[in-house]
Amino acid sequence: MKLFVLGNVGIDKFYYVKKFPLNGETILSNRVIKDIGGKGFNQAVAAARVGTKISFWTYLGVDKFNKNILSILKKENISTKNIFVTDYKSDESIIVVNEKGDNYIISSCNNALLIDLDYANNMLKEMRDGDSILLQGNLKKEITYLSVKESYKKKVKVFLNASPITHDYLELLPYVDTLIINETENKQLTNHKNISAGNKYLLKNGVKNIITTKGKDGIIYSSYAKKFCIKSPKVNVVDTTGAGDVFCGSLVAFLLKGNDYEESCNKAIKLASLSATIFGTYLSIPNGYEIANVNKP
Repeated sequence: MKLFVLGNVGIDKFYYVKKFPLNGETILSNRVIKDIGGKGFNQAVAAARVGTKISFWTYLGVDKFNKNILSILKKENISTKNIFVTDYKSDESIIVVNEKGDNYIISSCNNALLIDLDYANNMLKEMRDGDSILLQGNLKKEITYLSVKESYKKKVKVFLNASPITHDYLELLPYVDTLIINETENKQLTNHKNISAGNKYLLKNGVKNIITTKGKDGIIYSSYAKKFCIKSPKVNVVDTTGAGDVFCGSLVAFLLKGNDYEESCNKAIKLASLSATIFGTYLSIPNGYEIANVNKP
């Protein structure tokens, strides 16, 4: 059984500041770091560290960061055989983080948007009944639609982290087993200001399980059979960048290892909170020792 992850990878450049600038204001950063990131990469690594076999599919830039990214993936026991190298530079994100750990992110996604139907179809050919797929919102609409619908036909369980929202997803919801979004994305998808009302709307439109993340306020899970809320642990937050990806990747991995939704969400939110206590993205993904501890009763 494999978890297929079709998503992006890139370079994250962090500027840590005391406060976000006002319109037109110039401020100084007190720390600058570079790291590897991208929602697809982050979630693939988080899932792999929990113990899930990953088949990672992405387009990678051709510059000096290429070898470093491939080396990291190999170290994480994630196969690089299906990664395609483009003629473009690596995608990049500029991330500004304030002293509360909140962030603003501006990303390029040239390589992710180059992923084409032939590449997606090659991935689909490798899937088998019992496999799963995890997607994010940074692919072209036609790639997302093809991947979700054809995976469903092949009896491959679909996990969708619809972030960022760049197109409508309502037509896809009947094919999605688990939808993972934040409260802003919930409102964007449903036009409901109330999360509970938004979740009911999404359930009526066909999705089976919905998890809405609320940052430091935790998560809300909804299905027709069950509903529950989990609060985030209180931690010393320094950087929330990538915490949502840690939650998504580890959640899916825990589910695939046989944990139920409440247990999986509990474990995943602890790991996401832990990642928010560390600067960076890849640097902040919990390691094997930390994951083993969160698995303890």
